[in-house]
Amino acid sequence: MPTYREFSPSDWQRIERDWSAWWAGELDRPLIVLEAMEPVPGIDWDDFDQFVSRFPPGVPVDQVLDVFQAQIAATHVYADGFPTWWVNCGAGIVAAFLGAAAEHRTGTTWFHPPDVDSLSDLVLSYAADNPWWQHVRAITRQAVDRWGQQVVIGHTDLGGNLDILASMRGTQRLLLDLYDVPHEVERLTREITTLWLRYYDELYEIIQPAGRGIAGWSPCWFPNKGYMLQSDFCYMISPEMFERIVLPDLLTCCEALDYPFYHLDGQGEIRHLDMLLSIERLRGIQWIPGAGAPPSDQWPDLLRRIRDGGKLCQVYVTREGALNLLDELGGRGFLIAIEEDQALTPDEAEAFLKEIGW
Repeated sequence: MPTYREFSPSDWQRIERDWSAWWAGELDRPLIVLEAMEPVPGIDWDDFDQFVSRFPPGVPVDQVLDVFQAQIAATHVYADGFPTWWVNCGAGIVAAFLGAAAEHRTGTTWFHPPDVDSLSDLVLSYAADNPWWQHVRAITRQAVDRWGQQVVIGHTDLGGNLDILASMRGTQRLLLDLYDVPHEVERLTREITTLWLRYYDELYEIIQPAGRGIAGWSPCWFPNKGYMLQSDFCYMISPEMFERIVLPDLLTCCEALDYPFYHLDGQGEIRHLDMLLSIERLRGIQWIPGAGAPPSDQWPDLLRRIRDGGKLCQVYVTREGALNLLDELGGRGFLIAIEEDQALTPDEAEAFLKEIGW
């Protein structure tokens, strides 16, 4: 199967045809996405740090992209997978665009809130000269220039409105704010949503002209404007608070996007599922069980509920988990991304596809 650099025009035509059919509910099989890595001397792919945020503003962009060149060259894509690379600065990098301090730690990015006494003192505004925003925009632009004909350059992980606000305020303080000054939380989340859409659109204008589709941190390929929306913070709040604070943001984003998806992260978010299923323009749900919970394929009732609710569904599973899911639920309406503890080799990927009759 092709490496990124070997993806042909006919491969791109196949991706557009099959993914478009899946989005339209017309594909009678699941989408299967998996990658395999060629060994490269001196690089352990299982320990390779995917975070662009380890290169802070001021590091030359060419130097940043050079680090990921070997990864691009060594990646093989299979089945419905497609060549992609996204600007991974950590979940909710919009917080840094708005003034929070960003700190890279191995495998993650931490945000340190600005020092303000109360939410009423927190002022959020678009700053074209913000160092992190300039850095992400420049990396996106130069990645499109370097790889855009062979790779979908994905949006950075902008985050969800309450998640961004939690990074600007601190999680514990924001939980108290929801009780003490919910009107201020509402004000700021609406402001964040407006800014979020501006950041999304400016990156879209850089990425879209390459003509290879739209992507982000999830395994989804979007024919046009699409994104994996989220609100990890909502794990800690009631459905009533979700409806008041989170739902308006999701509705606004769903109106602005052609292919909105939602990242349902952990059992604590299941209480909000009915509201999510009621959003007509929401195309699908990504189910992430969370640490310590059974893997995604062990939730057949929940997956049926999503699919019977009229939504597409994306999961991450092992090869064994994929076989379990296909046996239990079939595959129509599912996007199955294969994820193992260790990077697959090309031989392992090809053997799995043969096993499922690809």
